[in-house]
Amino acid sequence: MTNRIITIVSLIVLISVHIIEFIGFAACDLCLKQRWAWYLVLIIALIPFIVTISFNKILLLIISIVLFCNAIFAGWHAGIEWDLWSGLATCNSSAIFDNNNLVETLKEGSVPVCDDASIRIFGISLAGYNFIISLLTSIFVLITLRKKNGSKETK
Repeated sequence: MTNRIITIVSLIVLISVHIIEFIGFAACDLCLKQRWAWYLVLIIALIPFIVTISFNKILLLIISIVLFCNAIFAGWHAGIEWDLWSGLATCNSSAIFDNNNLVETLKEGSVPVCDDASIRIFGISLAGYNFIISLLTSIFVLITLRKKNGSKETK
């Protein structure tokens, strides 16, 4: 059951960000990297559906760790968007591009910057939502694992 919930949450997150991008809100480099964790979680959550395995607890623990790390990464990104701290030098609106490089010059106007959220929903950027969803899902998985371990110990 836990794997189904994780799979559904992962699919909702990934489909949502792709729809938002399709509508016209471009994702910055940090936003794209935050998706990697969700793809990995989706693949790991699908393993028990494909292969009968007996180490689902280990997979759930890995999912929880991946999502917790993703929450930290997303929180860092959200902090950059709120100007709480500076981000990478190459991923902000004040980045200086080499005008001698034609490719960079052409991309200069179209490169989404990481310190400016392309969309905010109810005042929260997508990085902020990713922080919340990643953290809550990680906690959900840990609680589920604890309940599974507790029920085994009492029997």
